Amino acid sequence: MKLLTSLFLGVLLCGCAGPRRVSATEFQQEYAGIGQPQTMHTITYLGQRGGRAFLRRRSMSLVNQKKWSDEVLYVEFGELDPAFRESLPTGVSGDR
Repeated sequence: MKLLTSLFLGVLLCGCAGPRRVSATEFQQEYAGIGQPQTMHTITYLGQRGGRAFLRRRSMSLVNQKKWSDEVLYVEFGELDPAFRESLPTGVSGDR
């Protein structure tokens, strides 16, 4: 748990732009990508904090396959569909 919290804080602090707010629809679409086989992107559910739900999206550079960029996405928890909201794990966590 402490490791995941540290990772979450590290991503927030290292990302110069900070977390990006997305619509509930976009959040659900990104969340659906967790566990799906992808070569250029990975999605990780980071958890809930302060009335928000967070995802981390990592994308591989098209130029350098060893370089990845991280982006933290969030949605206000109350904007999510109630059924989807109930399906989310609580607290700060790792993958779904």
